[in-house]
Amino acid sequence: MTYKSILALFFLVISSANYAETEVQSEETRVMQREAFKALERIANKPTSARYKELRKLIEGYPLEPYIEQKSLLAFPYLSNQQKIENFLEKYRSTPLDWPLRKKWLNYLANKNLAELYISNYKPTSNAELSCQNLEFQLDKSPNNTQLFDEITKMWIVGQSQPSECDAIFNAWHKAGYRTQDRIWQRLVLAADGGNHTLIPYLKKLLDPDYQYLADLWLKVRRSPSYVSRLSLFPAKYSEKELQILAYGLTRLIWRDQELALKTWQALIKKYKVGYEVEQKVARKFAVALAIRDHQKAQEWLEKVDHSKPDEELYRWHLAHVLKQQKWQNVLELIDLAPTEIANEFSFQYWQGRAFGEIDTKENALQRFDYLSKQRHYYGFLASAKLSKKPSIKDVPLDFTVEQLAVIGNLPAAQRAYEFLQLERFTSARREWFYLQSTLSNEQKLVSAVLANSWGWHDRAIFGFSNTGYLDDIKRRFPLAYREQLLGQSNKHKVDPAWTFAITRRESSFMTDASSGAGAKGLMQLLPSTARYLAKKKVKTSVLFDPDTNAEFGTQYLSYLMDKMNNNSVLATASYNAGWRRVRQWLPDEGLPVDIWIETIPYKETRNYVKAVLAYREIYASRLGQDSELFKDLAKMQVDRKFLN
Repeated sequence: MTYKSILALFFLVISSANYAETEVQSEETRVMQREAFKALERIANKPTSARYKELRKLIEGYPLEPYIEQKSLLAFPYLSNQQKIENFLEKYRSTPLDWPLRKKWLNYLANKNLAELYISNYKPTSNAELSCQNLEFQLDKSPNNTQLFDEITKMWIVGQSQPSECDAIFNAWHKAGYRTQDRIWQRLVLAADGGNHTLIPYLKKLLDPDYQYLADLWLKVRRSPSYVSRLSLFPAKYSEKELQILAYGLTRLIWRDQELALKTWQALIKKYKVGYEVEQKVARKFAVALAIRDHQKAQEWLEKVDHSKPDEELYRWHLAHVLKQQKWQNVLELIDLAPTEIANEFSFQYWQGRAFGEIDTKENALQRFDYLSKQRHYYGFLASAKLSKKPSIKDVPLDFTVEQLAVIGNLPAAQRAYEFLQLERFTSARREWFYLQSTLSNEQKLVSAVLANSWGWHDRAIFGFSNTGYLDDIKRRFPLAYREQLLGQSNKHKVDPAWTFAITRRESSFMTDASSGAGAKGLMQLLPSTARYLAKKKVKTSVLFDPDTNAEFGTQYLSYLMDKMNNNSVLATASYNAGWRRVRQWLPDEGLPVDIWIETIPYKETRNYVKAVLAYREIYASRLGQDSELFKDLAKMQVDRKFLN
């Protein structure tokens, strides 16, 4: 919209809407202000121009007006604007409006060497350059301040390289005697174990000559964990530190070459005196890795681990190991052994019930299943199926007042978030929403989730209810968002709509602009490569953010996976997350009850994904008025490789 058309729209609105007599601006006025805002963004670096001044009058009181002021100040971060900048930073302190301007202002003050102004405007940040500059200015004022040196120690002992802006404070810190061999070793370990291994050669030079061989060992083991099998290259000169390197290498090697790792461990314990801490660290990693691989020595290593500690992952994989073998008495013994907080979890309660049922203590099994069947949960739905009961899906909408909703909706951050939402600037909207949440009580956060839902901002509503722990508002937590697209495409591709909704809810929480680290996009988190394969032509990544297009490809892909998995939606669900080839590899040679198969999926992400989607599917079936037999079918289902042949 052009400048002249914006002005024309403004005069049309004020002549027809009794603008001055109403407290609530009309939607027409807001539309005009949004257009004026976008026009102002383009000329924010010309705040003295007549056009800028004219447009600023049009957006007076508009929630996003501060962003125009911020943009103008960003264009001129000079001492002549000091008072305006500092007033702005104080007024919008900690909001999303704060940091972009504060960062630019601090960089300007640093370049001008204005120490006092820098220190007074500095705010703690994860930005290393600015943090180091702040410490340098403070150190100039107070050269022997031990508290400052403690802060510098924290900046230095990290597993990554730090920027050159930190060199001055690190040099002062070193001269003051703080760069000890112990601290060099701490940083070396952080760099080697998950950090930036290219930092190791630099740190090697800082070690005393007698210790430098340890840096070489770290680097070689980091590059190739199998290097630990060459124990003759470990001189046992500084045994404790060598064991630290060896334990690190072994806990990586066990995932790649189980036999070599086991053989190396046997040789290692003959050469070194291994303490309890190292032994338990290695035992835990070996136990989990071998259980996942279903290795013949898995049970032996599972028994080596100290079970007195509440280690949830260890107990889950120990349970998975005995479930694969369907050793039901062992299941009961393991759950009896587990700490109370783990044994009381729904998953352990369910498997205890299953074990009771398998060894003919039906009454105990019924007690466990009766308790679980009252829970709206994957295990609750499984338990209901075992009892031939309908799953418990009870909607208890949040109780709130219109006044409470209005209070939250009138907060500046909420209004800014709403306006960004209308402009489809979702990242900016979420920044404002995150800030808003930081200012609210738990009760207000719940009301804000209702507000987000009323805006059609479903992902914020879903996360809001989840984060506050109110899980009974089913309609808002499981909305029928994008109903037309998802129902239409489900029917077109002959896919159960409840399944489509469940997948979408799990994948993106109905976030149309969702983008994963793996490159998946949009509502149903489609990879561009998957879309290209389905379309059999080039597909622009950007079109996957369109709900219609994404729903079409997503449901088509579900149909494709059903064909690959012999119409088994459990396997197709796992395939949607992990890929159908991998899922085929996970299938047992002989028939296995599907609940056990799900519990023993090697990937934690896929395992939890399948459980969630199955539970969500049951809920969406209820929301769509479908008669669902999903969990009754699961209670009888078995899977194996032959099923797909």
